[in-house]
Amino acid sequence: MGDVIVKLPVHQGEEAELFGSFLSSFMQRCSPRADLCAADSDAPYLMIRSDPQPGVDLKVLIFQEARAAREFARGWAEALTDLAGKVTYLIT
Repeated sequence: MGDVIVKLPVHQGEEAELFGSFLSSFMQRCSPRADLCAADSDAPYLMIRSDPQPGVDLKVLIFQEARAAREFARGWAEALTDLAGKVTYLIT
């Protein structure tokens, strides 16, 4: 399976704090599945890279499972909608 990349612009302040909390809770929920996948894969379940820019960090999340990428993107969209009312993300 190929990598599934999710790119998210995360603004400094309240949105960045929300991202950290959301990421932690997502990984906690996925921990059993990530453990199972680790036995069958030589790549990490999730890799994260930040590309800092003025006022925003572009978060690049690289998943090994398309389902996990979709769940993360959908959950983040819901969390961000509650915060800001507008969502921007790309899945490649």
